[in-house]
Amino acid sequence: MSTDAPGGERPAATGDEFVFAAADLLRPFRPLVQPAAAELSPEPTRQLADSIGRAIDGFWPWVERTARASGKRVDELHRRAAPPNWVSDGKADVDYFAAVRLSLAHGVPLAWVPDPETVKLLLAAHDDETVSVHAVLDDRREPILDHCDSRLDEVDRAPAAAPSVRVAREAVQALRLDLPAPAQSAAANLIDELARTAFTIVYGDRHSHAPTLSRVQTLSERARSAGLSFFASLGILRELATVMPLLNAMTPWSPGSGAPAPTSFSRQVTIHHITAPGQVTRTNALVAVLTAVSLLCQEHDSHWHTWKILNALETG
Repeated sequence: MSTDAPGGERPAATGDEFVFAAADLLRPFRPLVQPAAAELSPEPTRQLADSIGRAIDGFWPWVERTARASGKRVDELHRRAAPPNWVSDGKADVDYFAAVRLSLAHGVPLAWVPDPETVKLLLAAHDDETVSVHAVLDDRREPILDHCDSRLDEVDRAPAAAPSVRVAREAVQALRLDLPAPAQSAAANLIDELARTAFTIVYGDRHSHAPTLSRVQTLSERARSAGLSFFASLGILRELATVMPLLNAMTPWSPGSGAPAPTSFSRQVTIHHITAPGQVTRTNALVAVLTAVSLLCQEHDSHWHTWKILNALETG
């Protein structure tokens, strides 16, 4: 019997409300990702944008069909897709699309870190022209760093994570000592390593090869054949939310390009021209540390397995 719910019989449908909720998690990404993919050509940023676009194109029809067949509640879908700092009292109380939109616009991570209160304040600031996102980060610096340390305590339980956790802790400590350059430099290099690891996990030896742009029409069938649980697969949304700030942090730039250096946090500028005006700031250093800790937490949580599985389903 064919079914759109991987791994079992088709449960009773529960109406369009659940379908629309599932759709809302993914539908807005296409217009957001397409401009980024068109503007950013060098690897690995273009590959990341292409991968996100393919993930949405391939994953969305399956979500829609599975939602129609699911008896699960709407809030369960949101909770499973949300990073833990978006969940309170067992429910996701952060709008997924709003959070990703902020990460794309400002390059500020919201997955795993910062703390829940700061996440809410940042989202409110994004919709309020009288409040700056950077002002919220500056005002909440100590609670944010405390939350980073708490997350690193959890990751540090895995022995393999020890070297990365040590670098991240040193970056956090440098910020506490008001030393933004060491903090930003260490975080930028750690981001580079973590992103490279993620691409290697997902693409293997082809991590620098631009993936095919072919769309998948039968993802639900392939997912069921691979034994991929629908609700477990919602981890792909959490992984995508985590990597969204990289589209800003890894925007291509080089000292010889003739273009002015970005003044928002840039991995390229930090590594290749750290003395560029406006690059090393307390806020940029905080964003860099947040990005590194966020990537480290996601690597520890899933080892990028759902992104890896999805890529295999798309290209297999």
